[in-house]
Amino acid sequence: MHGTRWPAPALALLLGAAFGAPADVATAASAHSAATAAGPAEWRSFDLLIDLTNLPQPYTCDELWYRLDDLLLAIGARPCPQIFTFHCGTTRAASSRSPSVQLEFQLPRPLSGVDARYADVPVVRATVRLAPGTLHSLTAEDCELLRQLSTLLLPLLPVHAIGAGLSCPAPGAARRSYALEVQALIPRS
Repeated sequence: MHGTRWPAPALALLLGAAFGAPADVATAASAHSAATAAGPAEWRSFDLLIDLTNLPQPYTCDELWYRLDDLLLAIGARPCPQIFTFHCGTTRAASSRSPSVQLEFQLPRPLSGVDARYADVPVVRATVRLAPGTLHSLTAEDCELLRQLSTLLLPLLPVHAIGAGLSCPAPGAARRSYALEVQALIPRS
């Protein structure tokens, strides 16, 4: 079992929020385009266990943590989600190709009508591009990881994939770029 880690960027966000400083969400903001329709929302909690299977490469616990943290922040999660990783180690040699992750986080849920008075966060609907270069930790080798997350995690969330599902090249095939776009509610600064 692996506990929650507080990397420097997440810790800075946590401390900044605690002392009233604005949160720096540049990592997540760089993945967004075409934001529209601001509105009221409230935070909804999620507690999910995701079992990944037969990944083409093993991931260390840190590698999984950073990739999932980047993904959750990009789709509008409240800063500092709790991410617990299992069946992974401090090195790839000590890690499994079938790790599990427990995710405890919050995403905005839109409110309308009389319920809008309970809003605790304003949001915009945005198209979020999940691809190497738009998320700091995502690399060209992470296509299968993102594909599994797109079928195991994203359908459980209030995000909507745009276009066809993500297809990845076979192991050993020439690498090609990949991307997945989703519609999500993003907290407005």
